[in-house]
Amino acid sequence: MLFFRNFYFILFFIFGSFGLHKYYMSLTHIYYVQKQKTIQVTLRIFIDDLELELNANKKKNFEIATDREPKKIDSIYLEYIINHLSIEINNHNKGYTFIGKEYENNMAIFYLEIKNIEQISQLKIENNLLLNTFPNQENVLKLNINNHNNSYILTRNTTKAFINY
Repeated sequence: MLFFRNFYFILFFIFGSFGLHKYYMSLTHIYYVQKQKTIQVTLRIFIDDLELELNANKKKNFEIATDREPKKIDSIYLEYIINHLSIEINNHNKGYTFIGKEYENNMAIFYLEIKNIEQISQLKIENNLLLNTFPNQENVLKLNINNHNNSYILTRNTTKAFINY
């Protein structure tokens, strides 16, 4: 866990030092907790990028991570995430539960969960977050499934990752 905290600190330092950043990325961490039979998903997106994307998609002009954000922001986030991040386990598309969100260091952090997962032999993940607004967007995917660690960078040209365990 210390590695991830240091990793996020380094990312924040690098990207935070440029003011308006020119590098567009999100980080999705997927962890299978076999004892609980759940997949835990943590998704990190820069707040300003997410705000631009949501406003463009909804054709509205609202602020997020402020006292002026819409009261129904969680349902807006969930709708967006469902439409842009899909997880298929053992050839079955799985929906997830929105656990919550928090804002930290110019990032929106979302917590999702998929329950009742007995085993994972095959995983397909499609992630096209922010690609409508940012053509150079990179969606970093870090997996810890069945004690195997994998990492992928998904882009406009490659939005899917297929993994067999």
